[in-house]
Amino acid sequence: MSQQTLDEANRALQQGRIDDAERLLRGAVQADPQSLTSHVALATVLASREQHAAAADTYANAMRIDRNAKGLALKYALSCFRAGRYDEAEKSARFAAQSDPSALAHDTLACALREQGKLPDALAASENALRLAPSNNAVQHTKGSILLAMGRSQEALTIFETLNSQGVVAPIITISRGAALEKLGRSQEAQRLYAEAAARWPDFAQIQRERAQRRH
Repeated sequence: MSQQTLDEANRALQQGRIDDAERLLRGAVQADPQSLTSHVALATVLASREQHAAAADTYANAMRIDRNAKGLALKYALSCFRAGRYDEAEKSARFAAQSDPSALAHDTLACALREQGKLPDALAASENALRLAPSNNAVQHTKGSILLAMGRSQEALTIFETLNSQGVVAPIITISRGAALEKLGRSQEAQRLYAEAAARWPDFAQIQRERAQRRH
């Protein structure tokens, strides 16, 4: 991809002209299908638009050019995960964790394994992530979600409530806390929690439904 095209695409992005940026980058990919930079730039734009399947396909093209490009395997894994392609997310996250270890790589692997029901392996991956980033809130939540799926609800609840006591407040953590409370037979507390969350986050009910649908 020419520097001029990249500059034009970046300028379009800065000005909020996402359609123009995508058009420029698609043209760059067509002009030079072997340009790693073009594929990665296009995939990044698609991911920002939450077109995760298209982003994953574009990252896959980049992987075929140079799978060892720094950070590429992890970006591909994340897009695959967001597109619901958990098996492919696992493979790429595992490669990323081995070739360029990071808390995010291990956490992505843990999440991909969790979604496939490979819970002991998922827990091990989350522990690896925590060794690299013991205070990372997202990694802590991942471990809690895996423990919850394993039926270790009290351990999971302890993690979620610790995050909450530290001021980490988000709909996903609230949903997880509620789920743990329900599994522990504390349904009234869970319902109060959900009611408070609905008042705080207008879209909470939709988030809750979407998460429930992904679980079935």
